[in-house]
Amino acid sequence: ASSQSRAAGRQRGRAPCWERAPPSRRSGRTRGAMLGVHHNVFRKAQSLPFVRYWWRRAVRFDEQTGMLTAGIPLTITMVVTIAVSTVMIDRQLELRDMRSRTISQREASLEEEHRAMQQFLKGTEDEYEMKRIPDKYRAGP
Repeated sequence: ASSQSRAAGRQRGRAPCWERAPPSRRSGRTRGAMLGVHHNVFRKAQSLPFVRYWWRRAVRFDEQTGMLTAGIPLTITMVVTIAVSTVMIDRQLELRDMRSRTISQREASLEEEHRAMQQFLKGTEDEYEMKRIPDKYRAGP
């Protein structure tokens, strides 16, 4: 059935849709006007032949590869995501390191205070009584 429809299409003078050029390539103007406007908005910006040539080359390159419409935005998104995630992970690791330093410093201070208390109590074993820890061994106010 498909070979018959291809043959019928060629008899009418039309090639199948995959062999035909897109509407913008068939003629200088597009087939239908958007919102009834038959004016090429970018024609004025392309008044110089040099600019028009490079614009068409860029459009053709984008149609073939999709680098301008898809590649560049995806690349920007990827780079920004990597940068933001790197900063976030760095910040988390920095906070974890600071937390561990604070905890180890607190443990060292408590250890020192405990040793001072033991030394203090060694000398007063016979007559044990509650005394205030000397200020030079205290960690807090």
